[in-house]
Amino acid sequence: MPNRIDRRQLLQLAATLPAALGAPALSAAQPSAAEAKAWQGIFVIMQTPFHEDLAIDEESLRKETDYLCRGGVHGVVWPAGAGESSSLSHEERIRFSPAVVKEAKGRTKVLIGVHGANKFEAMEYARFAEKIGADGLHALGPTDDFGDQKYMEDYFTAIASVSKLPMCLQVSNAGMTTDFLLRMAEKIPSVRILKLEMGNLPHEVERVLRERKRPDVYPSTGGGAMNLYTEMERGSGGTMAGAGFADIQAKIWDWYHEGKKKQSLELFERFLLSAVMERRTTFVLMKEVLRRRGIFKNVVMRRTSRFTMDASDLRELDEIMELLRPDFRV
Repeated sequence: MPNRIDRRQLLQLAATLPAALGAPALSAAQPSAAEAKAWQGIFVIMQTPFHEDLAIDEESLRKETDYLCRGGVHGVVWPAGAGESSSLSHEERIRFSPAVVKEAKGRTKVLIGVHGANKFEAMEYARFAEKIGADGLHALGPTDDFGDQKYMEDYFTAIASVSKLPMCLQVSNAGMTTDFLLRMAEKIPSVRILKLEMGNLPHEVERVLRERKRPDVYPSTGGGAMNLYTEMERGSGGTMAGAGFADIQAKIWDWYHEGKKKQSLELFERFLLSAVMERRTTFVLMKEVLRRRGIFKNVVMRRTSRFTMDASDLRELDEIMELLRPDFRV
């Protein structure tokens, strides 16, 4: 009777054929073009809408998700720091996360924020994110300046132990250095995005690309997308900014990667006015933009008792809106 080989032996034999034929073998760690593209681009930190009584406005949260999908963003994140997640209860996060996943309907990737007061709470959020069909996890470290790296390594490893969903690690304290992030990316196979927040961000982007051990780990940044064009020139994996002008950011990204660099740069230069303004006014600007664009009913911030933009800010925003309006996708 002829010898028979099982499936594992057949796969092992197939893996040796390229070398035997003089062709280079494919690396298992090398992502395909489609896989690489899937975890790069404009991943928006969603704002959290509230009613006047400070309860979460689910209708507006769904409208924001739909607006971002139609605007062509490459992913959305909820809840995270810019979405006032520190003001949200455990019950609210469990109750409203499915609304974002359901509204996206597979049109863009949804990352659910899984940061918690301790690893056990974070693990619960990670399990829940996988249960409701999220595409990935977004993990902040401790935000109380507790930057002990041994503690954080245990914390992030624990999150990854209960879910195999791709993960983004976001800098949230001084202990989350680029060295630390690179070490976590090497240790935790599910890490895909490193969101950098400290130092000279364009330089840190290049450093991650130079020193990463895996080609499927991508550097991203925040900062209101203020350095987006410079970072794209250096090979950045994207940015995670606010939702107000997310369709503009997506167009800047798409045009750049379609080879339309001149158009991309010109649009970025117009967009930059809003990024500078956001540095001064913070997240309330994004809510005001979303209100003007018909997504939010108001600009209520849960921990701010008064509207913090003055008349001059609003006039400046009028001019920025008119400058960018021709390029709105939504």
